[in-house]
Amino acid sequence: MRFGILALFVLIFSGLTAQEYRFRLYRVEQGLPSDVTKAVAEDSLNFLWMATDDGLVKYDGLSFTTYKHAFRSQYIKGFLKTRSRRLLVIGDLDVVEIQNKIDTVLFKTLIQGSRTPTDSTVWSPKSIYEDRHGIIWLGEPQSVMRYDGKSVKRFNFGEANRSPIFIRSFSFFEDSHDNLYAVSYQGNIFRYDDLLRDFVPVPGELPRNVNHVLFFQGKLLVASGSGLFEAEMEDLHIKSAKKVLPILNASYLMATDDALWVCTYDQELYRLSHNNYFDLKVLDYSFKGINSCYASSEGDIWVSTDKGIVLVQKEIFLQADVNSEGHFIEGIAHDGNHHLTYYCTKETLVELKPATDGSWEHTLRYNNKDAYFQSLAFNKRGLWASSVSDVFLFENGVVKKQWNFASQGNFVHDLYIDKQDNVWLGQAGTNRVTVITDSLTVRHYEVPVSRQSEINLVREGPEGIYVAASGVGGYLFLKPHKASAFKNVSLPVTFQTHGDFNIQDMAFQGNILWIASTEGLLRYDGHTIKRIEFGEVFSTFSVSSVETLDGQNIIFSNSFGLFCYNVVSGEFGLYDENSGLPSNAITDHGLSIDPDRDVWIGTSFGLGYTQESLTENKKTVRPYAVSAQVDAKHTPFVKGVYAPYGSFINIQFSPITFPENKINLQWRMRGDSMWHKMEHHEASLSNLSAGKHTVEVRAKKNMGLGWSDTRTVDVYISPPFWQRAEFIMLVLCAVLLISWASFSVSSRIMQKRKEFLQNLVNKRTEELQKANEELTVRNNELDRFVYSASHDLSAPLKSILGLIRVARLDNPGDGHKEYLTMMERSVLKLEEFIKDVVSYSRNTRMPVKLEPFRFDDMVKSILQDLQYSPGFAKIRFAVKDELQAELISDPIRVRIVLNNLISNAIKFHLFENGRQPYVNIELRCKAKQYLIVVEDNGQGIEEKHLGRIFEMFYRATENAQGSGLGLYILKETVTKLGGFVEVRSVFGEGATFTITLPDRVHLEQVQPA
Repeated sequence: MRFGILALFVLIFSGLTAQEYRFRLYRVEQGLPSDVTKAVAEDSLNFLWMATDDGLVKYDGLSFTTYKHAFRSQYIKGFLKTRSRRLLVIGDLDVVEIQNKIDTVLFKTLIQGSRTPTDSTVWSPKSIYEDRHGIIWLGEPQSVMRYDGKSVKRFNFGEANRSPIFIRSFSFFEDSHDNLYAVSYQGNIFRYDDLLRDFVPVPGELPRNVNHVLFFQGKLLVASGSGLFEAEMEDLHIKSAKKVLPILNASYLMATDDALWVCTYDQELYRLSHNNYFDLKVLDYSFKGINSCYASSEGDIWVSTDKGIVLVQKEIFLQADVNSEGHFIEGIAHDGNHHLTYYCTKETLVELKPATDGSWEHTLRYNNKDAYFQSLAFNKRGLWASSVSDVFLFENGVVKKQWNFASQGNFVHDLYIDKQDNVWLGQAGTNRVTVITDSLTVRHYEVPVSRQSEINLVREGPEGIYVAASGVGGYLFLKPHKASAFKNVSLPVTFQTHGDFNIQDMAFQGNILWIASTEGLLRYDGHTIKRIEFGEVFSTFSVSSVETLDGQNIIFSNSFGLFCYNVVSGEFGLYDENSGLPSNAITDHGLSIDPDRDVWIGTSFGLGYTQESLTENKKTVRPYAVSAQVDAKHTPFVKGVYAPYGSFINIQFSPITFPENKINLQWRMRGDSMWHKMEHHEASLSNLSAGKHTVEVRAKKNMGLGWSDTRTVDVYISPPFWQRAEFIMLVLCAVLLISWASFSVSSRIMQKRKEFLQNLVNKRTEELQKANEELTVRNNELDRFVYSASHDLSAPLKSILGLIRVARLDNPGDGHKEYLTMMERSVLKLEEFIKDVVSYSRNTRMPVKLEPFRFDDMVKSILQDLQYSPGFAKIRFAVKDELQAELISDPIRVRIVLNNLISNAIKFHLFENGRQPYVNIELRCKAKQYLIVVEDNGQGIEEKHLGRIFEMFYRATENAQGSGLGLYILKETVTKLGGFVEVRSVFGEGATFTITLPDRVHLEQVQPA
């Protein structure tokens, strides 16, 4: 009674454990000729063979091939892979050896069968066994046959040992002393005596309905209709036999390196520990009558049932909490001291604690339908969590303290704890990062991000605190450990970006920063940044998360799943849903490594984890060519594919590894450096030149395996008829004859055409010279006109200004003074317009002339010219020249640019509210570029005007005179110099103009010769 209760408890408990295996069913719909399958085996090339009730089947990972002609009976019962790696198969009327040549299969009949027993034929065999001496033993309904490779001998055990079922009869095993035993279905056991050359009964009893036996670790295991039994043998007899597990209708036993497997004719498949039968699991799958199972060379379990064949594979990743299934995991954190793991979904915060059986106990710590958790972190104070704009500190599962940062931004979507236990916040909608110190005080740091950028996350590196943001020009910022401010350390990216360039996660590996970006996985070392190439499929996909495993390996994720990348060798493995991931869609910051180095995965459909190593770098099985067609006709391929010139060739490949739909195959022609993705497991070749070509193929399995060794197939293309010697001679003769005949005709024609073309060239040359001369005259006239017009217009304007000043000396009335002021303003506006037109004319027509000059001297000269401008004396001017040497550019155009910016800064100054006006003029050097920055704290420009201030005649304000040409001429001038201009402004606070010009070497490259 106690035994039954204990067994029932174990069975129930094992059924509640987490799912560790995945299953794939193959039936008639997938290509099997019959759902009723008896056995599976591999041949020496690792092709799969299946015994069904409708013939023998080969499976190469692409298609099922049935060989009904190889057997006289359609009922195939089982396989034997001999010690010499031969594959034997038994049917009701045959014992056959399978000889797989890849592009063809040979079947060698070893023993013919009959429907009634004879001395030389086999009679409905149901089992096959090879002993240690290489002798083959066959179990028939009531007899056993011995086959030594030359002759057969039958041993009849009478009606008392006749099997009443179609699939089982005698089972065989050998003990530790190489004694061979045969066990009948009725449970009677017989030992083969070498001296007597016959079987003798063995004392002792076994249960009835023996379906299979297995001698394992010195004990005999018996699968019977009434359960699993263990029999102990001593002195060539059964000492004892006891039921160890009440597994009813046990049908087959198999031992692997790590487990014992017990099949049943019902729906269950059990996995037992080698040393403890009560350490068992019932696989979570409803099998339909298991006849046998088989462990492949890759460790897969193939289960033969009455409803097809089931592939059983152990999951690499397990689901940590069934409650997380179907939920988007937003964050993960670990309490290493108490072995706790926390995760959050949108509305919930969950604590996981390891249970004694290897599962995880689920505790809901927080639930709020109005919450939106996005990040978790853990330190000595407790668990930190962010929800919307709130940050919580949990101690022992209870909220200890709460902060709200809604006033300074939007969602707090990243929390990070540095080595000093400070908690850094990455918050959207602000240009500041916030830190909560170990003493729970709050500090803020400005980050010089652009207005369009968004701060994403904070991480600590060897040099300090790094902030990641969006935008090509400002995606990475650093605050050194002893500094108080962040600086932009972004480097120019050399690859093309698409849409908004965004940093989604970062991880340090020594001094190397690995960046998860929308443009792929990036490597940053402070001096260079580059994208890691993973082939034409994976390289450019957006990477959501990245973490460091050790000094040689990192893990990262994209929409294909989880990648483990060896940064030294360049090899990588891919894990996806076929490895147990709840989903291939891993969330931002969805990778976490706990203190025990277990990897946790947060996905869009739940939380997973693994305790297995991801860095073994095992290779995928090398693929085979399994079929070839030349112009749609099948052809041999093992010794090469032979095809006529101009043929279209298809070669199919399969690595014979499973699941077959998760294999990446690549091919290339030998000598090429580029691998091509293989579609539908097929390489298509056409337009090949005559001669020998070699196709190279490799495979990668999406379960963390690396690329396989290369398989090659030679393709021989016969030469076309026009490359044969006789055809070439005939063509040469014809060519000589035609050449001689056409030479005289073509010479005459060519002479006339030459004369015609020469005349035409001379005529066009004269016309072009004339047009150039006229254009030069028109340009000179235009230059003189602009100069004359500006001079002729300026002279009367100056006279008018003089008369206005004289009129003011006569003390006119207030009304007249206002009229004089309006007249002066209009004259000055017209005079400035004339200057702008002259500047525009000079910029468009004068060639760029590079000369060295001192930047600070030019600025001082411009300031001297502008010293009488209104308000000049009240403005503080600061000039900074980082170059401290001569600037090489076009001084006339640079002067136009500076004069425009400085005069605007003076014109639009502000003095109210005690403001001290200033204008900062600075020259910087940066990576083959000059940066000229003019900054003021004047009126500024409204945001609605910023996009149009460089348009011709556009004026952002009517409060000051101007033609609307100044900034247009400035931009055209900068463009002429091969540079560009940027402006940042806050209305009422000032404006900053940044002019970027190429240095001398780069300028000579962008300017036309």
